[in-house]
Amino acid sequence: MKDNKDVDKFYTPEDATEAIRNLSAEQKRRLERAARRRAWFSGDHKGLLHEAIASTAIGRRRWNRSVDVVRHLDQAMRSMTWNAAKRKEIASDNLEETSTRGAWQDEELSTEAALEARESREEQRAKAIELCGDDWEVQLLVEGLLNDSTPEELVELFGDKTSYETVRKRMNRKIKNYRAQGDNR
Repeated sequence: MKDNKDVDKFYTPEDATEAIRNLSAEQKRRLERAARRRAWFSGDHKGLLHEAIASTAIGRRRWNRSVDVVRHLDQAMRSMTWNAAKRKEIASDNLEETSTRGAWQDEELSTEAALEARESREEQRAKAIELCGDDWEVQLLVEGLLNDSTPEELVELFGDKTSYETVRKRMNRKIKNYRAQGDNR
């Protein structure tokens, strides 16, 4: 019985492939922008988009009928980048920390560990805001992104899409400049 519900809830890989082939030019631009936004840390936005499309086309990532194809692919890219970040975080831990974490899996996170994790997130947030300089609009955009605001919410925050796009471009320039400084160090 569950299988029948899944059949009705999700598109088949063949339907997904057909929808991807029939993407309009505007949808392709939206996906390109979403890929750039999702892969800003790696710089391989085309690879990320390709992986989202491929995993949907072969059925590894199922496309829910209640979501349009662009939103589905954007969420697939979001999921992939989040999973990659988690894998990188886990891989960077040293063996002692890993064995300690494994030994206490059934225990709740200690208060000290929770506070350290919170402080680390707050330091990262402060560093991101510091990189914005005196540009309060870019700071506002970065805060929105750090708080997982949707693009629609961010457009609404800036009043219209043009204003949002302008601030987004300034933010991207600041990121590009920061990266360029890192290469020269």
